[in-house]
Amino acid sequence: MMRKLRIAILVFFVVTAAVFAYVTIQRRLSVDYNAPSITAEDDVIMVSIAATDEDLLRGMKAYDKIDGDVTNTLFVVSKSKFVAKNTQQVRYAAFDSNKNVGTFTREVVYIDYVSPRFHLYAPLRYATGTTGIDYLEQFAAEDCLDGNITNQIKITFGKVTAAGISSTTQQINLQVTNSGGDSSVLELTVSMEDYLMFSQLAPALREYIAYVPKGGVIDLESYIVGVWSAGSNRSFSDAKLSADNITINRNGLNCSVPGRYDVIYQLKNNLGEDLGTATLIVIVED
Repeated sequence: MMRKLRIAILVFFVVTAAVFAYVTIQRRLSVDYNAPSITAEDDVIMVSIAATDEDLLRGMKAYDKIDGDVTNTLFVVSKSKFVAKNTQQVRYAAFDSNKNVGTFTREVVYIDYVSPRFHLYAPLRYATGTTGIDYLEQFAAEDCLDGNITNQIKITFGKVTAAGISSTTQQINLQVTNSGGDSSVLELTVSMEDYLMFSQLAPALREYIAYVPKGGVIDLESYIVGVWSAGSNRSFSDAKLSADNITINRNGLNCSVPGRYDVIYQLKNNLGEDLGTATLIVIVED
């Protein structure tokens, strides 16, 4: 009797172990470990910089072997630094009901992208002996992706050169970088002047840096707003002059050829004698 009982118990444990193993194997086999597959109509898409995530998902689908169409789970995961001037790699993902995640990467080209731009609202002229100058206070920077990035401007200093008995010049270099890793740089010259030169009348411009797309046009006269003297703008009537007292030297400006051009505005008095000048930096973008 005892022997039969032992055999029965052994058989019971063997059968239980077999059933447990079978159930475990079946459960493992039934678990979905496969991530959804993602496809795109185009490996590269062209969009505006104003494109939304919905726009970036254009032409994409996601399919899961268990759940079927899971396109509605697609989302933008991240955007890389620029791999070319106007191109980023965008990473996408989709998931199924078992939380398996599939990924996909393709290039996005921004058709209206431009590099960060600088703005300068006053001439870089200072009276000799001025201390505590913050050269950046006259500058701003904007970016088509990030908006205002003025606080990202970096400045380095170059050589100081005697420009005559009345002034010296200081070279400064500006750089600003957007979130895509694209940088713009600009080399400028600061003038430190004795009071006689600093107080001399010169053209006043609404801005001292202008950007023009390749093949575009620029109205140089529209930048004239009056006269400048000793750090302040004045009206033409206050100086008993007019915009007709200003001549413009385009210095070879060609809006069909990308590059930097320094356009010179020369102010003359009513006798035709030269007074001061102002420089508009025109950057023709590629």
